[in-house]
Amino acid sequence: MSNRRTGVLALGLTIMVLGSLMLLMNLEITPLPSFFQLILQRELALSSSSRSFNIWRSNPVPIYLDIYLFNWTNPDEILDGDTKPKFVEMGPYRFHENKEVVQIQFHDNGTVSYKQERRWYFDSDYSDGTLDDNVTTLNAVALSAASTVKNWHWFHQTGLSAFLGTSLQKIHETKTVREFLFDGYESPLINFAKKMPLIKIPYDKFGWFYTRNGSDTFDGHFNIDTGQGNIANMGKVYEWQYSNETSYYEDSCKMVNGTSGSLFPPVKSKQEKVTMFSPDLCRSISFDYSSEETIEDITGYRYIGSEYMVDNGTLDPSNLCFCNGECVPSGVLNVTSCRFGAPAFVSYPHFFRADPYYASLVEGMMPKRSNHEFYLTLEPTTGIPLDVAARFQINLLLQPIEYVVLYRDVPRVFFPMIWFSNRATMPRHMAEELQLLLTVPCISLIFSGAVFLLGLTVVVFTLLSGAHAKPHRIQKLNEKHMIALKEKQSSH
Repeated sequence: MSNRRTGVLALGLTIMVLGSLMLLMNLEITPLPSFFQLILQRELALSSSSRSFNIWRSNPVPIYLDIYLFNWTNPDEILDGDTKPKFVEMGPYRFHENKEVVQIQFHDNGTVSYKQERRWYFDSDYSDGTLDDNVTTLNAVALSAASTVKNWHWFHQTGLSAFLGTSLQKIHETKTVREFLFDGYESPLINFAKKMPLIKIPYDKFGWFYTRNGSDTFDGHFNIDTGQGNIANMGKVYEWQYSNETSYYEDSCKMVNGTSGSLFPPVKSKQEKVTMFSPDLCRSISFDYSSEETIEDITGYRYIGSEYMVDNGTLDPSNLCFCNGECVPSGVLNVTSCRFGAPAFVSYPHFFRADPYYASLVEGMMPKRSNHEFYLTLEPTTGIPLDVAARFQINLLLQPIEYVVLYRDVPRVFFPMIWFSNRATMPRHMAEELQLLLTVPCISLIFSGAVFLLGLTVVVFTLLSGAHAKPHRIQKLNEKHMIALKEKQSSH
């Protein structure tokens, strides 16, 4: 065999080996990461140069917040034991949300610390009502003050009772939507509470979203995994407010677990729960797999907030530590300690998936899965959210307080106050980019197969050409031998 043919054969074998290795890597038969995994690691893991960083830092996905308020139509009948509170839903009042990650600091241990800033802009075109609409509901400030002192000495309770009377406070109040939401409204009770050493109130007004617009402190300080070391840990929260546990719950319920809610790792299995930490609830919440959904021609796994997310130990005994001393039927979460002592309980809108007990106390609740389910849809290969609907309702617990005259004879009712739906769906142009990324494994597999076949072709062609050349050389040698023999005979 000539040196040239030997070199070609060696080249063909090298290409075959390379193609075989690439095929094994793409089929994940070897311990080596596939080319797609390498691309995911580079593009998804957070770093100052990764593609995901800019998307995470300034979210380009349109987000809107729909807010609904419950108008209390019969407040004057609250002391009538035979009449339930009646409600009419108002809204939606739509706000476009811009979210930006700020104060970003990468650390040598593969984590990143940050805060996030949110801004909301009212959209009158898609709102059913204006911010000047009047809404009647519970006097949240008076109720929060009374609930804070209900377990104090009777002397403090009667002191607050006297102030409620002299300041002409009522069980209900009527304000505009803008006052209840972002603008806030003043109350003499807030100034009164600030003078009490055992009460810490950081606000000068009350509003459900007061001081949140443009704030980078409300959601708190996060420290999460960048995914650089292991993409399966991307977004995992290690600390919130500089600690790996909160002071709002006890035992295992105080632990900070799950992802940050804006980043999710690739999904390993449908059966695994998706867990995230919610700064609004000061706790972690988990979602259960529900179904496969198609968003902009991309298949995703939908995870929903089930009955277990709002369970207080009835369905899962491990949730008992979320009771916060007020264990109630399954369906609402006690976030009193997280909300400066206000008797706040969070549920799904209209008490969806809650014990029938709650809806039986009031009139006007109409739970519906399509409108009130909390879910998120993730693309499993990358963990990228395709469609998210975060839906929660805030309820205040109204109950008798013996030494506070205003609340002495009231019924025990979980009052629906406000609910919101925070929606974000991947737009078409981003879905097309994601689809292109998801074709990389197929392209890589085809390319690997082509490389292997190229090498195989070179080897086979070289061997066949060598086999064909050998008889030809023998024939030429025979011809030369016959000519020489003839020449020898003629010379004799």
